Amino acid sequence: MSGTMGTHATATRELDVFACPLDGVNQIEASAGTGKTWNICALYVRLLLEKNFNADQILVVTFTKAATAELHERIRGRLTELQRAIETDDDGGDPFIAQLFETTLAPEGGIDRQAAAKVVRRALRTFDQAAIHTIHAFCQRALQEAPFAAAMPFAFEMEADDASLRFELAADFWRERVEPVAAAHPAFAAWLVAKGAGPASLDQQLARRLKKPLAQLRWGGTDAAKTGGTADTQTRFDTARELWRAERDAIASLLEESQDRLSKTSHKPDALSAAIAAWTAYFAGDDAHAPPPREALKLTASALKKATKVKFEPPEHPFFALADELAAAVVAAEAAQRARWLMLVQTWLETAPAELAARKRTRRVVSFDDLLSNLYQALTAHSWLADALRARYPAALIDEFQDTDPLQFAIFDRIFAPAGPLFLVGDPKQAIYSFRAADLHTYLAARDAASARYTLAVNQRSTQPVVVACNRIFEANPQAFVLEGLAYQPVRAGKRQRQPFIDSRGQSGDFRIWMLPDGERALTKREAQRQAGEACAAEIVRLLRGAREGTVAIGNTPLKPGNIAVLVQTHRQGSLIKRVLASWGVGSVELAQASVFGTLDAEQIERVLAAVDTPGDLRRLRAALATDWLGLDAAALWRLAQMTDAPSSADDPAHAGDAMNWVERFSRYRTLWRERGFAVMWRTLMRELRVAQRLVSRQDGERRLTDVNHLAELIQARAATQPGIAPTLRWLAAQRAQGGGEEAQLRLESDRNLVQIVTVHKSKGLEYAVVFCPFLNDGSLRDPPSSGLPDAREYHDDEGAAVLHYGCDDDEAGRAQRHAAREQAAERARLVYVALTRAVYRCYLVGGVYLSSRSTKESRRSVLNWLVAGKGHEFDNWRSDPPDESMLSDRWHALAGGPVSIEALPPVTRRVPLESGQIDSAGMQARMNRRLLRDQWRMASFSGLVAAGARSEEFAAPVEEARPDHDEIADAVSGPTLLVAPRPAHAPDDILAFPRGAAAGECLHLMFELADFASRETWPKAIARALRERPAQAVPELAQRMPAMMHNLLADVVATELVPGMTLAALNPKRRLNELEFLFPATALDFPALRELLLAHGYPDVALEPGVLRGFVKGFIDMIVEHDGRYWVVDWKSNHLGDTPEDYGAASLETAMASHAYHLQALLYIVALHRYLRARVRGYTYETHIGGYLYLFVRGVRPAWRDVEGTAGVHARLPSAALIFALNALMDGDAA
Repeated sequence: MSGTMGTHATATRELDVFACPLDGVNQIEASAGTGKTWNICALYVRLLLEKNFNADQILVVTFTKAATAELHERIRGRLTELQRAIETDDDGGDPFIAQLFETTLAPEGGIDRQAAAKVVRRALRTFDQAAIHTIHAFCQRALQEAPFAAAMPFAFEMEADDASLRFELAADFWRERVEPVAAAHPAFAAWLVAKGAGPASLDQQLARRLKKPLAQLRWGGTDAAKTGGTADTQTRFDTARELWRAERDAIASLLEESQDRLSKTSHKPDALSAAIAAWTAYFAGDDAHAPPPREALKLTASALKKATKVKFEPPEHPFFALADELAAAVVAAEAAQRARWLMLVQTWLETAPAELAARKRTRRVVSFDDLLSNLYQALTAHSWLADALRARYPAALIDEFQDTDPLQFAIFDRIFAPAGPLFLVGDPKQAIYSFRAADLHTYLAARDAASARYTLAVNQRSTQPVVVACNRIFEANPQAFVLEGLAYQPVRAGKRQRQPFIDSRGQSGDFRIWMLPDGERALTKREAQRQAGEACAAEIVRLLRGAREGTVAIGNTPLKPGNIAVLVQTHRQGSLIKRVLASWGVGSVELAQASVFGTLDAEQIERVLAAVDTPGDLRRLRAALATDWLGLDAAALWRLAQMTDAPSSADDPAHAGDAMNWVERFSRYRTLWRERGFAVMWRTLMRELRVAQRLVSRQDGERRLTDVNHLAELIQARAATQPGIAPTLRWLAAQRAQGGGEEAQLRLESDRNLVQIVTVHKSKGLEYAVVFCPFLNDGSLRDPPSSGLPDAREYHDDEGAAVLHYGCDDDEAGRAQRHAAREQAAERARLVYVALTRAVYRCYLVGGVYLSSRSTKESRRSVLNWLVAGKGHEFDNWRSDPPDESMLSDRWHALAGGPVSIEALPPVTRRVPLESGQIDSAGMQARMNRRLLRDQWRMASFSGLVAAGARSEEFAAPVEEARPDHDEIADAVSGPTLLVAPRPAHAPDDILAFPRGAAAGECLHLMFELADFASRETWPKAIARALRERPAQAVPELAQRMPAMMHNLLADVVATELVPGMTLAALNPKRRLNELEFLFPATALDFPALRELLLAHGYPDVALEPGVLRGFVKGFIDMIVEHDGRYWVVDWKSNHLGDTPEDYGAASLETAMASHAYHLQALLYIVALHRYLRARVRGYTYETHIGGYLYLFVRGVRPAWRDVEGTAGVHARLPSAALIFALNALMDGDAA
């Protein structure tokens, strides 16, 4: 903090915004509901008029984009109203303009109204350039105007999160600095593994340091690393282990004989048996660096001596003394390892920030936090920069100043202090964002250094009764907000005109306190919260029922569900209230600060995506299918469990079919993800598995469907920048562990008029007609999560400086713990203040005690009780020894009177749910579109045309993009086929046992594409690659046989005479073209005309959509070969038609071709080949150069399998030239 600001304390005065001086550093405490934004607008207008500033010269800073947008519009609105008032000389009854006319624009004010009108018009013309920014936007603009001072590149890329670069730096440090130390000290390496330490641990420490760059780093406990305390730990462990194994039974007998001499409390027989078992397990673990279990320590010499009764000798055995030495050695070794770790962390935090900044400069990237630190460093290094920025922005208004941190205030202090004008507007009683590094001590220090201190004392939000009640609660204890220097300033109700709140049947005050049962009737914490929720729900139902009956209203308007809010502190409490309200028939919507990555659906989407990644892993697949998204019953999951635990059960066709059908489906999803991205795959999965329909039918369906869509959106955003399944899954796991950023906060699941369930953090800045606070009496203070590694204690010292203290000794740790507890309790008190000041007309508060661990101590020392009964107590003493229940009850009842009523928590003996006020919609449904809508121009494929035609009556969307069909059209038209087959009579390596479906088809297609038909030595490599890149999922026993199956298939197909004189083995490889992709225009392809054309030439009819295709036809031809000067289309079909030659005879093939519309596919391929050859081959004619098409149903193509009409499995045909020419013309819109 700049030394330009003194440390004098100034008296606090009530702000007269139209008369206060416009210079110096001014701190304005704006209590809840006192019109903070209204006063900021007034200061802005006065600065424009009295200082003759332009709109872009007054810096207005707040901390969120939403608040920035609101301020922008509010100030612009004020200026527009002022312009109208000056031009018409009429204040229009607006108190703001009326007071401005009486002060700043009064005749004696010295400002001519015509001149004022010019200033206002100028401001409105240039208001798009107004300097109303978030703190980060201001820093970015300042740095762009002085890039040399900040040593920044002229062009850089903004990154919302620098986590990947931080982790890269941490990984480098781990490799270069940590691993050599671990290699030199094996015990340290084992310790790191046991603690789960890694680069992520270093990254976590750096992230916290970067959030608090000005905090003091204090170090202790590093001397133990130099003592070498681990040298003989292994030796002691080995000696003790050998002695234990040799003497275990003797030790047990000795202890049994000594039972009468030992304490019956600490060393009773069960405890001794547990100790013996603990030592046995400890030595079996073979980890010399792990501490002995707590139970085992009962057998050390010191513990036995302490447990021996007076006048008796403790049992003696060499192991007992050795156990003492071993425990002490392990403790010393643990201290040494912790010290080594702290030394590494100290080096890391000393070097990493600078190295991270250097890497960012090299890569030209900047994070949001860098904007602040870079500007601060530039201001520190270059004094002229502060002068330049002060000239650019002669005045500043800082909103929500209570949420600032030392770095942010240091920037404003260097630029604007001491001359100003600088206005710091905020409410320290609403400083509730410490988890975002907001630092209330910064606010208090800035307040002490301000040249003027003001308060806003008129509450314009709440009614008189609510204002009086809040004053009474927060004035009950002068130290209500725990921290020194933070006192409650009472407020008075404003004169705002509002409709009255009418509750004809309500008998109590507008501020109602419900007390939990105490004494012997005290409830457990869980039951107390349940009953509090039930009481709130019952009262909400009473109010809403009264609104329907006309007895509860705001003015003439019945009370609506959206006027009611239930304020909670955690997402878990919100879920409890939501369930209770639902059981009473009351709809609700939850607005929480929680992360979507912490929800059940985040866990379930990770399980589903893991199964998509490895569909052949049946354990992962079973975990995915066990989610409540898919609706499988216990029997289906049990069958899958049998498949997982006993693969041999795959011989059971029913079980194999269930499992392999799901494997096939998830394999298809994986292919979609790889080829077309996450979004396409996710839409397909959601549609086919009906996830949305299943979720929305649940009681909490809206909430969960919102979360699922939110998660999918975040995953898609990540996958768009870093494609790939594995990186996406790693990112998702990391987000679930870390919680994600602001974009991961739970979204509002509905905008309907429902009861609002809001976390206190989210409620800040909002107001509700009726507020319920059922859980503010929670007395638990949450310890920060611990990884087991030595970590910093975060607190503020006696001077208010932020401290990160590593390696605290016992005394320091105790002192740090007390500091941290005070700060957490102080923030809890501020949360209570925010909650109670949200109410406009009525507030319900649940107080009293509950049982936790069979004691009421936790609840008695709650912050809510501190507010009411803490007067005369020191806070630390209050936490350790809170008053008894009777004293607390007396203090609570002392608040009663006037608007405050205190009564027992209303009992709920029977639920009477609220009757539905909705119109019965059982027989209603959305109107259906009766026309098939198609794009005027599109790209079509055979698969898309046939699938859309088959589903045209359902108005399904067309296939989005063509790709090699690889037999998927069979599934698209006929639906998924269960992979169930009887025990084959054929050989184990026969292709007839090969898996079926799209994935199997893709695998075989790729094998044929890669294989050199004339060179058998290339086949194993082609088969291996096909299985690797296009795996066909199968149970392990079948998977082992698949390479042999594929090899035999190749041998049979290439040796079979497909047409007289033609085998694939004899073809010239250079006269073969694989996977020919074609794209040709279809100016106006009339589908009804196409169907007539097929029938006229003797081809089966095909179900096609009505209408005309304008666009392109796209597709892939598996293979084109030339034989004797003629070109043939070859298409591989892996369809399983049966197990005998007759199943692949001409009649069966004709049926398969017709049922799957393969004839149309073949004709499209011939048209594509015709167009291709016409452009490429000199002297081309259809009759001379086209051989026809060969559809090879490869499972039946074998030299020995014959049909009366030719080779089995081969469908060969040459379409007439007239048909192809007519079809070609039809593509161009000509009549056939």
